[in-house]
This record gives sequence, structure tokens and C-alpha cells, in this order.
Amino acid sequence: MQCKVCENLNKSICFNADSIGITYCTLTNATNGLGWPKISKEVFDGNKINWDKFFEERDKEIENIKNNTPRKECENCQQIQIAEYSNEKKIKYVLLSPWQICNSNCIYCLGHELPLDKKSPNYMVDYKKVVEPYDIIEILQDMISKNILDKDAKMDFAGGEPTLYPRFDELIDFLLENGFNNIIIHTNNIQYSKAIEKGIKKNAISLMISIDAGSKKCHEKVKRVKSFDKVWQNFKKYSKAKTKDYSGKLCTKYVIVPGINDTEKEIKEFIKQSKKHGATHVALNVYNQLLNNMNYEENLLRHLYSLAEFYKEFAVKEKLNYTLFPNIEYVYTKLLT
Repeated sequence: MQCKVCENLNKSICFNADSIGITYCTLTNATNGLGWPKISKEVFDGNKINWDKFFEERDKEIENIKNNTPRKECENCQQIQIAEYSNEKKIKYVLLSPWQICNSNCIYCLGHELPLDKKSPNYMVDYKKVVEPYDIIEILQDMISKNILDKDAKMDFAGGEPTLYPRFDELIDFLLENGFNNIIIHTNNIQYSKAIEKGIKKNAISLMISIDAGSKKCHEKVKRVKSFDKVWQNFKKYSKAKTKDYSGKLCTKYVIVPGINDTEKEIKEFIKQSKKHGATHVALNVYNQLLNNMNYEENLLRHLYSLAEFYKEFAVKEKLNYTLFPNIEYVYTKLLT
């Protein structure tokens, strides 16, 4: 029977930083800007997850959506749709984002921590707070042993910057050894990773690299670090690691920041650079917080729409697959309503 259902809530788990905790939903609602609260202490004691309690509490939230009484965080969320509902006790999408440290300083970032000083007397305290608030590998191992984690689950790394996580290689090796071959890594690509190269060679890893510019000057304005040449050099290395049967994505991402990189010239150069260095896909997003602050002004929406149309046309011309992130799709929706 069809009903209101959220596939994200039904099949996902999100490992966040200590301040946010582990959550059922992997999204921050683009409409109302509210984030999901962490799962309760009854579900997660800081070390192990009580999976019976996890699914019990999650199912209550799903029932509220079905009965048109969703919590505030879910109101008007685009993820809620009329569809067939299957109450399967399986996790098919894992968002890994507990490390807050980053070696970039993107102008659109909502907040991050700088890499930690290992000589600091508070290093271990800070490490547990911003890098590894709980043992992810141990939790994933528990999910596998209890047959909770689907064998084809999508493993999505975000951050902060995932490659700065001290156990990053260990975690990637753990996933590869356990047969997970749908691993997505969001990275600024400043730091090269042998583990990523290994995963690409195994046809198990896709990359989503945030570059956000076509020129070095603009890149430095958006990222606020000098890394443009290194990012493309590393990308070229990953591209060379592809095998003939590689079916993943080497995707470069462009986040539009109005007043900084919102020109056709910059987008065109970004796509050309992506093609030159071996990208298979390009993705377009927009700085959502600024949209909220500007109250979705019609002139801004039309400008973004025009840039998105140019981006799609030029990507097709360069024979690259393209993706529009939900924030850009929402621009289209707003203009049509």
C-alpha cells in the first residue's frame, strides 16, 4: 500500500560529530534549516548501539510521517513522498561524518576545526571531541555481524575532510575487505590518499571533489587556501588509477557562491579543467545558507537558473555526465511555483 514515506529515514544512519551525535536522518532539511536530534542514550550509550531500540524509535518517527504528524525537522521536506513502504530492518545508506577537522576554509562552510596539534596537552580530549567521538569500525563490525548493514549499502564519507581522519586508511581497508564496493568520498583533494587509489583500482570508490572554481584566483577566494594546483595534480593521479572496467564516478563539484564565483566564464573553465584532468562527472550546488538569508529573491533565483542551464549545456558539450544537487533543483521548483 502506498503512503507518505521517507526513504532516507527508512534506510539510513548518520555518524556525526560529538555535538550532533548519531542520527536516523542524514539530511538537514533544506526548507526549514532544522537538523535532526541525536539518537537517545537508551539507543546509544557511547560505545554500542541497541539495535532493537534503534529500530523501535525510528519506526515511531516513520509512523508519524505516515499519519501526517511529522516532527518539525520533517515538515515540507522534499524527501517525503507517496510510495510503497517496506519496513525492512536494514541499513542501506551510511553517512560517515564524525570528524570536524579540515585543511580548507571554504567560504560556504557551516563550521569546522583546524587539524589538531599532536603536541598539545589537550590533544586526546580534542581528538575524542572533533575527530573520533566513538569507534566507527567497531559499530560497523557489529552491524555486519547482526546482518543489519546491507551488503550493497552505500558508504558515504563527508566531514570535515575525511582524509585527515587518522584511521582513514584502516576504515577504507575494512570496508574493502568486507566487500563494500559502493563507497563515496567527499573531499577537497588537497591530501592524496593511497587508500583511495586502491579503492579506485578495485572499482569500489567514487570521488566527489569540491573545487568550486575554474581559475586559481577564484579557487583561493572560495576555499581560502592556496591549493588549486595540488588539487588538480591529485585528481589526475586518481584518474590514472582507473581500470578499464571502472564504473564509479570521478566527479568534480561546483558550489555557487553568489558574488564570488557565479559567472558563466568561471563555470565554463571549471568544466574544461574537469574534462582535461579525467573527470567522468560534474556536479552543481549552491550555497544554501545564503539563499535562505536572501529569502530566495526572484532575481537571484533567475540568475541561478540561468547559470544552471548554462552548466548543463556546456557539460553535455564536453561529453560529461552532470548532477544537480537538491539546492539547485529547489531553485527550479521555486521558480515554477
